[in-house]
Amino acid sequence: MIAPATLEAILADHARWLMGAADAKRAKLDHKQFGGADLSGCDLRNISLREADLSGCNLAGANLAAANLSGANLRGVDFTGANLQEADLSNTDLRDAILTGANIDGADAWRCNVLGTVISPGDLHRLMGCVMPKAR
Repeated sequence: MIAPATLEAILADHARWLMGAADAKRAKLDHKQFGGADLSGCDLRNISLREADLSGCNLAGANLAAANLSGANLRGVDFTGANLQEADLSNTDLRDAILTGANIDGADAWRCNVLGTVISPGDLHRLMGCVMPKAR
């Protein structure tokens, strides 16, 4: 599991990278275990979390636009009000996750497991790439 102090330092450097600091790096936390960390409200745009274990984490209100979460364990994650626009959610385990009010526009959810996910029917259709029939 990633130590809280290490995670804090990596995310601080990522924030500097997002602001254009030449000596900062984009955070790559692939394959890491987060142990239910509270990342609510964090700016995680463009972060790489491929195959990470974020199960049980609080990501409510977090900005994960264009984040790479492919293959991640997102079981039970609270994404309430999070920005997942253009995020790669392919091959993720989203079972029992909460996506209420999350922005999922353009997110790639190819082959993700959404069993028990809390999400509105319209958002679920958009996430899965379904086309809703128009009323006559």
